[in-house]
Amino acid sequence: MTAIFILVGIIALLAGIMYLVAHGMLIKLSVLFNQIVSTDDKTMKYRISVGVVFVVIGLFFLFMAYYIANLQAG
Repeated sequence: MTAIFILVGIIALLAGIMYLVAHGMLIKLSVLFNQIVSTDDKTMKYRISVGVVFVVIGLFFLFMAYYIANLQAG
């Protein structure tokens, strides 16, 4: 269960960072990313908001993985 949270957290965090910093590369990778995350015109218009949301979701999942791991250890 923890591994799933870590995987989802890392994917969301990377997607968010790409929306914020490397949106040109995101457009080039849109063929692959359209299966996971929509990169249409509206998404790119609000790319900063979408990027921040993905970063927050990624951090949340990573925190939950850490919290669950500590619950199981203690």
